Formats: sequence, structure tokens, C-alpha cells
Amino acid sequence: MYDWGDVVPPVSYGDGISDAKCVVSGLQMDYRRFQSQAQLACYTNERDAIREYDATTPITTNLMGTFKDLDYFEWAKEMDVVSWDNYPGMDTPPSFTAMCHDLMRVIGGNKPFMLMEQTPNQQNWFPFCKVKQPGEVRKLSWQAVAHGADTVRFFQMKQSLGGCERFHGAVIAHDGTEESRVFKETAALGEELDRIGRRIMGSRIESRVAIMFDWQSYWSLEGCVGPTTGFNYPNEVHRFYRALWRRNVPVDMIASTTPLARLSQYDLAIAPALITVLPGVAETLEAYVADGGTFITGYMAGIHDEHDLVVPGGYPGKLRRLMGVWVEEIDALAPGETIEVHGGTVDAKGEIVASIIHREGAERLATYGGDEFYAGHSALTVNAYGKGKAYFVGTPLDETGMSAFMAPIIKELDLKSLDTPEDVSLSVRYGDGGTRYAFLINNSAADKRLCLSELNGGTELLTGTVINDLIELKPYGVDVIALR
Repeated sequence: MYDWGDVVPPVSYGDGISDAKCVVSGLQMDYRRFQSQAQLACYTNERDAIREYDATTPITTNLMGTFKDLDYFEWAKEMDVVSWDNYPGMDTPPSFTAMCHDLMRVIGGNKPFMLMEQTPNQQNWFPFCKVKQPGEVRKLSWQAVAHGADTVRFFQMKQSLGGCERFHGAVIAHDGTEESRVFKETAALGEELDRIGRRIMGSRIESRVAIMFDWQSYWSLEGCVGPTTGFNYPNEVHRFYRALWRRNVPVDMIASTTPLARLSQYDLAIAPALITVLPGVAETLEAYVADGGTFITGYMAGIHDEHDLVVPGGYPGKLRRLMGVWVEEIDALAPGETIEVHGGTVDAKGEIVASIIHREGAERLATYGGDEFYAGHSALTVNAYGKGKAYFVGTPLDETGMSAFMAPIIKELDLKSLDTPEDVSLSVRYGDGGTRYAFLINNSAADKRLCLSELNGGTELLTGTVINDLIELKPYGVDVIALR
């Protein structure tokens, strides 16, 4: 359990109000840690009770993607296999769902995970609950496999007659028939998975890019009283992830405390909104970049230590030397307000906050526009540090701007991105003996046509078709292509 005696160091403040605010802030973080660890202790107690009578059956529990209250990196250490419940909303981007799959895969050591729950049709807890389109559940299921799942399951088998989930989707609905669209689609999916799933099972994802998902920063960023209430931590992580997903660059979601030996396996490491820098993290990042790694962070980074106290000496705290910048002030933008960012290949808009940056060795890549007093100040920078580079993003960029910012980095690092039509994604799993499994997924309700020379000669496993230039995908269509 967490040792409360080591939480808040003795600090002297100038007045009682400041003292109270700082203590409340620290205790908020302490409670978050306690809550996660207390619930984890409940799980391990139950697991250990089972182990007294069953020494071999794998034990797991349902995780929930970017769920705020539990630090899943700590939970995964105690689970035999990671499993999670995927319930994307009606407006959830497919890239966000992909990010959650990658997070669940990597917390378990980059091993195949279980898609424990998904609905075969409607959820029941939204203000209005649309039915899934024909083929949509199949697409969501294969998307999970594409990102590392070896198990695809549903909740629920038969729709309940009462209770709060009576309208939650089920394989067998209230009508009790096997003639429904949902039952037939679920049965057809099961046949596909049974036919080709075994040869895919155990294959792995290989990535040269890591994005840090840090629950301590999650709690701290969203618990801050100022400079804004506009931050949703998972959305800020997704802001960077989406730019890579759109170019079909595979990503591992790692902890901020990842050791240097493992971090050095990646060419690019990104730490979105890393407001809390835990002990040793800054030193690891400095060593990583000095040895040739490329690192990206930015707005709100480095401000707090592990006690949720501001690191004195100027933002971004212990990352200041690595990034080569001093953030003097952080301007908050009102909802709907944006700020222009211009320079090089980037012509974008920022939102939520704008870091007012002074360069301390970093090179300017773009500046703020508009009529604020800091127009002309750096908005994007890069700092040469040892053999590597550290990029600082001063403001949350819109989708077009983030894509433009990432494009030259992807090219410079030769990350071998692949262009596909809008809403079409490509993921690859690597099997033994040199076989690769490419999952080409149409995430939209429109027909898509494309040609990818990299897939030519591969065999589409569901139809037996050999790929030769043109590929046609129906709405929510999926091709699983074996390559040698």
C-alpha cells in the first residue's frame, strides 16, 4: 500500500490560504494513488484466494481503456492476461479506439490481449443510442485483432428482461430469434475468426514509436485549478497519436517511467501534456535523446513533481535543459478561441493554452500569429541535444497542424508511413517464420478503393484472393492479407 508518510514533504508557505490549497492539491493526488492501489489490493486478494485451489488457470479482470481512476500499468503487473471492455461512443474516432487497444496491449508487455466485452449492437447509457450499422461490429472486432487481440467476445449473449441494461445489445435479443440481423452477423464473424484466427494468434506488433500515457499526469492535469479547465488528458494523448495513425505508423503506449534500456529501442518518444515528471524520468529522457533519440513534448509539461508541487525555477521544470526553452507564461484560450501558428510546413491553429516561450538554445520552427502581445514568439521549437533532438509544441494543434508538424519528423526518421484513403487504416502483425498479417480496415460507411504496392502478391485470407494493385473495400469492410 502507499506510504502516506512519504507523500508531502515539509514545506513552508507564506499564508494559510496558500498552505491549504497546496495541501489539498497534494492530497488529491495521494487519494488518487490510494484509490487505485486499494482497488488493486482487492483484485489481488481475490486472485490469491483462487490460486489456493487453482494454480494454472489464467486470471484477469475487465479493464476499460483510458479509465481515469486506476493506473493500469500497475494493474497489468498483477494480471495473467490483459482484458478490456471496448465501448466506443457514437462519435468516438476510430483512431481513439485504436489508441486504447494499443494501450491495453502494451501495459501487458506487448502480448496479445483479450477483447473481453463489446456490444453486438447498441449501448444503453447514452442520451440516445443508435444501432450499429451493418458490418460495423465486425469492423470493430477485426480492429481489435489488428492491434493485438487474440480473443473477441461480447456482452451480452441474451438480452435481459429487466434491470438497467435491458436495452443493452445482445447476440440474442428480446425476440429470442436467430433470424435477426445481429445474430446472423455475429455468427458470420465467429465463422471468420474460427477459420483464420488460429494462424494469427500469438503474432505481435512491432513499433519504432512510443507515446507515454501517464496516469499521474492524467490526475494532475485534470485536477489543476488553472490555468484552464479545458484539458481532457486522453484527448491530448490522442491528438499526437492520431497524426501517426493517419499515416499507419504503429505506436506503443508506454509508461513515463519506462527504463532507458527499453526506451532506447524506439526512434521516437512522445510525452503529451506530461505535467508530472516522476523521479528519474527527466534524467532518462536526457540520456535517451543524448544517445540519438527523438523526443516530443510541449504545453503543460514538466510543471509538477511527484508530490503535485510546482518545480521551482521556471517551466518546463526538469525538462528545461533538454527542451532548450523557458516557458515564462501560459495563456488560457476560451472555449472556441484559437491562436494562429505559422512557420515552415505548419499553418495551423492552436487551442486551450498557448505557451509563451523563450528559446534557450532551441531553434524556432513556427511562431504565433494574431494580435496577442506574444505574436511572433516561438510556438514550435526543436533543440539539438547530444546526438538527438527534442521538440517542444507550445499549443495544442488542430488535426491539420499536428499532421503537418509530424510529417517531416516521420520522414526524417524513415518510419515508413503508408498513405491510405481517408478513414482507411492499415495495421500489421508479425508472425513466426517471417509471415506478416496486414489488416486493411474501412472505418467508414462509404465504399473505398485503393492501390498499395506493398500488399501486392499477398493473399487475402477470408476470400483466398491474391492482391494485385486495386483493392475495393465495402462499407466497414476488412481485408486480412498474409504477406511473406
